[in-house]
Amino acid sequence: MTMTPETRLRCFTFGVTAFLIIACNALLLGGLWASGLDLDFVLSKSDLYNPSQGHCVRVAWADVTGVDGPIQVCSEWLDTTDPTGQVHTLRTEEPLAMGKDGNLYYERRRQTDYRLLGLVVFSILVIVSGARMKQCFIGWYRDRLQQSEH
Repeated sequence: MTMTPETRLRCFTFGVTAFLIIACNALLLGGLWASGLDLDFVLSKSDLYNPSQGHCVRVAWADVTGVDGPIQVCSEWLDTTDPTGQVHTLRTEEPLAMGKDGNLYYERRRQTDYRLLGLVVFSILVIVSGARMKQCFIGWYRDRLQQSEH
């Protein structure tokens, strides 16, 4: 039993689609791994104590970039805008820095934002390239089938 050109094209389209799904996902996961992003850090709210929105529960000494010697910072606080009533804690593994405005922030946060932006751009490129490759492969196979019919 011979397959019709439409059936062949449908099978080829299915095969190309399955291959590109696997290949593009592997590229995306490889890009995520190569970026070195800590998704727990990126996706979680990286809040610091804000005196106007909370109440400090515990103070600790911390080394802060931009300041000579350790300073006292609020390490645990209740956020009055958080309806869960959860005690928020300072991330001890993330280095702190003092900005020019005198406020504290996580030193690596800005670097992480640039990496995340790069990963998003890379992901868009992989998806667009995969869709374009699928169109090219299917068009090439359709032309080949039409030439073999004539």
